[in-house]
Amino acid sequence: MYPPTPTEDSLTVMVADDIGPSRQQLIQVVRELGHVALEAASGAEALYLIERNPPDVLLLDLLMPDMDGFAVARAVRQQITGKWLPVIVLSALKGDEHFARALASGAADFLVKPVSPVIMRAKLRQYQRVLNLQSRVAMMAKRQQAINEHITDAIITIDEHGLVCELNRAARALFAIASDQDPAGMALQTLTGLDVAELLDRPEVALGANEQVRTPFSVSHERWSIGSQTFRTIALHDLRETRRIERMKDEFLAMVSHELRTPLTSILGALGLLAVGSGGSLPEAALVLLQVAKRNGDRLNQLIDDVLDLTKLEGNHMPLNLRPVELAPLIRESLSANTSYAQRTDVSLVFDDAAPDCLVQMDPDRFLQVMANLLSNAIKHSPAGKTVRVLLTRDWQTVQVAVVDEGPGIDPAFRKRLFEKFSQADASDRRPVGGTGLGLYISRILVEKMGGTVSADAGDIGGSTFRVSLPCLQRTPDGPWILCLAHDHQQQERLADWLGDLAPVDVAANLAGAETLIRQRGLPAVLLANPQAQGPADDFCACLQRQLTPARVLLVSDALNAGFAARYGMGWLAASGVKRQDMQASVAAILAQTGKGVG
Repeated sequence: MYPPTPTEDSLTVMVADDIGPSRQQLIQVVRELGHVALEAASGAEALYLIERNPPDVLLLDLLMPDMDGFAVARAVRQQITGKWLPVIVLSALKGDEHFARALASGAADFLVKPVSPVIMRAKLRQYQRVLNLQSRVAMMAKRQQAINEHITDAIITIDEHGLVCELNRAARALFAIASDQDPAGMALQTLTGLDVAELLDRPEVALGANEQVRTPFSVSHERWSIGSQTFRTIALHDLRETRRIERMKDEFLAMVSHELRTPLTSILGALGLLAVGSGGSLPEAALVLLQVAKRNGDRLNQLIDDVLDLTKLEGNHMPLNLRPVELAPLIRESLSANTSYAQRTDVSLVFDDAAPDCLVQMDPDRFLQVMANLLSNAIKHSPAGKTVRVLLTRDWQTVQVAVVDEGPGIDPAFRKRLFEKFSQADASDRRPVGGTGLGLYISRILVEKMGGTVSADAGDIGGSTFRVSLPCLQRTPDGPWILCLAHDHQQQERLADWLGDLAPVDVAANLAGAETLIRQRGLPAVLLANPQAQGPADDFCACLQRQLTPARVLLVSDALNAGFAARYGMGWLAASGVKRQDMQASVAAILAQTGKGVG
C-alpha cells in the first residue's frame, strides 16, 4: 500500500529521535497520514536543520544522549520567534513529571510511546487547523501592516495614557524617527509638541521635526478597544497640495472675474446710455428689452462681485477696517439703499430701533454688504403688499439686528445648509427667484470676522427671521465704577456713601434703570444688587448671570443666603447688620480680582 500523496494542506513534520528504528517507525506513521517527514538523529542536528528550514511541527524524543528534549524545547522557543513551532515531546517513561517539565520548557503537547496512529492523526489534524489559522492571521496582519506603511497620511496610534504604540512610515518620516529607532512608549506630546487634548481638539495643526519648517495637517482620529485596553489612532493629512489647488482655483476665479468685469462694464454703460436716450428715442418694446438686458447685466455684475469677495475671504486677502461705529445710522443707510428695490416689488421697509446710540466694533462697508444681502433676500421672497421689518435690540453685552419677512419661510430640512457655499433651497433653473447661493455664505464669513454670528429661524407669524448678533462696545468710562441696584432709596444712599471712596458709584432702582446706566457708562466693575421688589429672585439672578460676569455681582439681601448666591457664582452679604468696613472689604476684593477692569 502506497502512502498518501502530500497535499497543499500537508504539514512538514520533523522527527528527532536518536534511536533509528523508533525514528523510522514515527516517520512511516507521519507519511502514511499524508504529511512530509524530515528526520534528525540528535537534538543538535534537529536545531541545525530547524535554523535553516523550520518545519511545521517537531516530534521530539525526550531522552537523547547529547542534548535531551528539554534542552531542545527551550532552544526552539528562543530560536523561533517569528512564528509558532509546535513541539510535541514523546517518551515511554512512566509518570507525568517529565511531561510537565517538558511543557514548562516550551513544549506544546506530548505523546506516550509507542505512539498510536489514531492519536497521532488527531494531534496533527488539530495542529494543522491551528497553524492554518495562524497563517491566515499572520497574512492579514502583514497585509494590514503593508497598507498602513504605504498610506501617505501620517498615522499615529496611542494608548489611553497618551503613549505612542505605533507609527507608520509617513509618521516616522514626518518626525524624523530613524528606522532602527523604536518610538513605542514615547509620549505624544514629546513627539508632536502638543498634548493629546490639544491635538485632538484642533481640526488643523502645523507639525514637523524642524521648528522652522512646519507643514499644515488636518486631524482625524478614532477610538477603539481590544478587550480592556483602549487605543486611539490619529491620522494627519498633509494639506499642502490641497492649499496649492485652492490657490490655483482662487487665482483662476479672480482672473476670470476681472476679465469678465471689463467688457461687462462697457456693456452696462452702453445700456445705460441707451436707456437715457443717448442713441435716440427707442420704441416701447425696445425699452422693455433694454431693461431686461440691464437687469440681467446687473445680476451678472453682482455674481462677479460675489466671486471676487469669495476668493478674497477664503484666501484671507480681505482685511477688514474695524472701528467703533454707531449701528442705527448704518441700518438706516442700508434701508435707504434698498428702498427703490422694495418699491418695485410693492414691499414696505420698517425700522424698529430699540437700541439707540449702540456702538459696535465693525467694518461699516462690509456690514452694509451683509445688510444688503439680508434685505434683498427678504424683499425678494416677500409677496407684494407685505412688510420687511428690521429690529435693532441689545442686552448689556450684545446687539442683535433682526431682518423679519413675511414670505414662505425656510424649509426646515434646508435650514442647516442655509449659510453654506452655493446653497439654494431650489437649485433648478426654474426656481421663482434667482441667486448664486453665495450671498448668505459671504455674509456669515464677514459677520464672523467681525466677531459675531448670523442665524435664521422661522418667523413668529410666518416668514423667516435672519438675526445678526455682534458684541456691543461699552462707552468708555472715566474708570472703574460701581453700580448699586436697590429698590429702597435709603439703601441706595447708604451704599453710595460707603463705597464712594473705592470708585465712582451710580444707583438704579430696577433693571431698566441699570441698563440705561450701562449703555451710558459701560459695564460696572462691581454690581451690588438687592433682589427685593425686583421679581422672583431666581429670575432676577439668572438675568444678571446672563448679562454680567457673576463674580462681579454682590447680592445684598436678608431674604437670601450665601448658598443661594453661590448657585449663580455670586457673592453675598446680609443687608442688615453689615458694617461699613465689611462692605468695603467685600467690594475691594472683587475690584482686586477683576483688576478694576470694565467689560
